[in-house]
Amino acid sequence: MKKFLLVMAVLCALVSASFAEESLIVDKEKGEIIIPAEVNGKYLVSPTKHALSYYKGGNGEKSIMRALVSEIDYYNALTELGAVPGNNIKPEDMKARNSSEGKSTEGSKLTVFLTWEGSNGEIPLDDAVITTVANGEVRPIDLRFTGNLDFAMRSHPGCFICLDSCAAGISTNAAWPTGAMNNKEVSFKGNVKILPPDGTKVNVIVRLVK
Repeated sequence: MKKFLLVMAVLCALVSASFAEESLIVDKEKGEIIIPAEVNGKYLVSPTKHALSYYKGGNGEKSIMRALVSEIDYYNALTELGAVPGNNIKPEDMKARNSSEGKSTEGSKLTVFLTWEGSNGEIPLDDAVITTVANGEVRPIDLRFTGNLDFAMRSHPGCFICLDSCAAGISTNAAWPTGAMNNKEVSFKGNVKILPPDGTKVNVIVRLVK
């Protein structure tokens, strides 16, 4: 039993060591935040609504990329840039049966780009995510500073970027109202032809659109 517990402790230490807590960078002159993250290869083949989540959060392993900093730091960084949260999406809005009954997030508009060693420049988030829509309609990602600070601090989901309008994410996608995923109108996954392999370090660059 003691040997078993020792092995488990070592394994847990190895898992923890694979994720090194880092710091995000706020550049007020450029109006951007640089978030260190890692690719989660599971969601290059499986669908998810999460583009980026804090690895220690409740949704840390449900996202295309794992952020190596807290979503609370992200919220504070957005306010430091002068972004204004919408704070209009509530948990009850997530119960909408479809997008026509749902609500779209509000808040300052943001754009997102990714870089990594060998990326040959900045890759738009739209290119890094495959969006599959039941009726074939194309809707570019419309990321907004949704807010949700109270929920983040209370429940710790870890959500930085959700790919639909969401009551848990600090920034979410106004292009798809709440209810869209409940009705299976849309699904998302990482673009395996664009993104690097599982575990690759990436920089997620979030810019405030003024």
